[in-house]
Order: sequence, then structure tokens, then C-alpha cells
Amino acid sequence: MMKAIFFNLLLLSVCASGAWSQGIQIKAGDQFPDILIKNLINSPVKSIQPGEKQDKIYILNLWGTWCSPCIPEMDTLAKLQSRNPASIQVIGISDEKPSRLQNYLTKKPSKVWLYSDITGFFYKLFDFAYVGQSAIINAKGKVVALVRSDSIDQKMIDRLVKGLAVKSTAEFKEKPVNNNSDIFAVDSTLIHSFTLRGYIKGQHSGSMRYTDKSAFDGRRITFTNASMASLYKDAYGIVSEKQLIYELPEKEVSDFDHKETLYSLDLLVKPEQKDSLMVILQNKLLVLLPVKARIEYRMMPVYVLINKNFNQKESNDVKLNYSFSGQGYDGQGATLANFANDYLSNEFSFPVVDETGLSKRYNIKTDLAIRNREGMLKSINDIGLDLVKQDRKMKVLVFYK
Repeated sequence: MMKAIFFNLLLLSVCASGAWSQGIQIKAGDQFPDILIKNLINSPVKSIQPGEKQDKIYILNLWGTWCSPCIPEMDTLAKLQSRNPASIQVIGISDEKPSRLQNYLTKKPSKVWLYSDITGFFYKLFDFAYVGQSAIINAKGKVVALVRSDSIDQKMIDRLVKGLAVKSTAEFKEKPVNNNSDIFAVDSTLIHSFTLRGYIKGQHSGSMRYTDKSAFDGRRITFTNASMASLYKDAYGIVSEKQLIYELPEKEVSDFDHKETLYSLDLLVKPEQKDSLMVILQNKLLVLLPVKARIEYRMMPVYVLINKNFNQKESNDVKLNYSFSGQGYDGQGATLANFANDYLSNEFSFPVVDETGLSKRYNIKTDLAIRNREGMLKSINDIGLDLVKQDRKMKVLVFYK
């Protein structure tokens, strides 16, 4: 047996074979390696070793309180745990600190054991493409399936208990084919350029608009592995999925399960065209993509952002610099309109319209304990704001051929 390597960070302690610590991916059918998981939260035992023979099936669910789809998945897993206490044990593995997981348990008491993997060891071990996926280990310590967590139900548990096969449905990270720092080969000597490509293996799906910290300040926008809906949505400044109207099957416009429908795009305009960047992008999309789009205005339900007793400090920054995650929003030089459009409309099921009457720039920071509707509302209320559901005439994007 390989000499074990011990990791000790805060309350985290994992014992793993040296080869596994180097990031070799565990696959369905493999024997789970010699790993001792210690310092479990809300567990009656101090440690477990899933690779050894045991009397239960272990379900290791990689999740996070910052992941909104993960919360209902954990609720389902908690119910399955309560129904099948003698045959399964679910362990929720998150990259968050133990204190944050304890806070989650205070709000949602559960018989699912929680584990703080702040080193990301298990994320590397399974090489999952995203969280909300699980490794299932049978009583002999064998990995029998790697699945999407939302596929786990009582029927699957019954098959596992009987020793029947379960289909693996998990998705894994792709190794990038192009490791260049700029995959579109754009450098500061270029005055303008445009590239439209298909799916690029190993690149994440997303977009980036270059700011004043770049040589391409306000002149360049990049997309990797984006759907046509995502391209048009950014080009026309649409902030919510509710503002998308389909006059053809939605999968013809947005289908991340079929990579051949995804695009990678890079647009750099001349300095004197900086203010027309998005208009130029719109025109190129309308000419080159097989699906077209047009703007209309329709009455629809929205959330209106109102001021109760806003308590964030004014900012001296004249430009916006912000980031957000499942743990909240952090913006410097942000207007309330920025906060509503860039963040809240992304997090809620309806567009969010700023009607606070506050027009200055602020340093806005929220603390989101759990990424669900209740957690979001509390984080907004904590900074003196609230949401009211009303109807407004809104810009919508209509897809057609």
C-alpha cells in the first residue's frame, strides 16, 4: 500500500493515498481509495473510511450553501436519509468553513452529515464539472455510480440496496485544448477584430467585458461556449430569463447539453466605436446566427426594489467594480440600478426594477447565509432595502427565424 499523506487544515483532516492527492480522477467501478474523513459535522462518529467494508451505502454529495439548486437537492437527500436510516448515509461535502455549515444546520436541522472540505480535495478527487453531483459507494467500498444529485430518489436507493446497477449521470471537467492566456490571440497592438467560433473544449461557459484596467477598456467583449440566447441577452442588455420570449422551440436557442449549439465569440472595436460596442455586437449576431431576435415591450410581473432605510456608505468611485457569488454581493461605486440589474435580477425569478429613488454611487455589500429566496430577502432587508411584486412595462427579447 502506498504511504498515506495527511492533510490538516483547521477542522479538516483527510488521509489519502499519495497518487490520489495528485488529482487522479476516481471513476465508477473503482475501489474507493484509502481515505479517512475526520471531523464530520453533526455526526455521532468522529470519522469514517468509505473505502472499507461497512453496513451502509455512502452517498457523498458535493454541494454548497452558495449553490441555489443544491438547497432543494439537500432537502430531498435529507428526506431520503430519514426514510432509509439503516441502509444509507448521506454526507454533504462543501468547500465552506465549518462555521457556515453550522449556521446552515441551525436553520435546517438534518440527519445528513456535513463535511468542510476547504482545501477542495474531494472536488479534485472526483473532477466533477460542477457541484450538485454525488459519488455513491457500496458496502464493499466500491464506487458504484457518479450521478447528478437531483437524480437520487427512492427508486434509486431501492436498486442500490438490492445491489442492482445504477447509471452514472455525472459530468466531469474537460482538459483544455488551448492553454493560451488569450484563446482568441488578441493583443494590444490590434485596433479591431472579430472572431466567431464553435464550442472550445475545456473552456468554461461565460462572458467578460473588458474594463478600464485593460488595454481594451470598453472596446472588447468575449464569450466562451455560450448559447445563442446568452449572446443575444448580453448584447441587448436583458437582465432576466423572464424577459426572453420564444417563437420557436427553446432548445433551438439555448441547449447546453448539445455542445454543437454553443458559440465562442470575441469582438474588439476601434477606439472611436467604444460607445457602440453592443450595437455592433447586435448587428453581427443578427447577420451570423441562425436564430434572430427583436426587442418588444410588454407588461409583466417584476420585483420593485424599494428603500426602507438603506444603510450602505456612499462611494467616491466613479466606475463600477463588483463581484457576486452564492455568499452575497460586493460592489464598489455601484448604483442601486447596478445592484438590481446585475445581481438581484440574476438571483430572483423575475426582473428587479430599481425604484429606490437613490441615484448616487455606493459601496454595497450583502451577506447571504443560504442561497434561497428567504436568504436573499434577508440579505436585502439587512441593508435597508425590500422587494415588492408589481407589474411594469418591460423590454423583452423575442427569438424567431
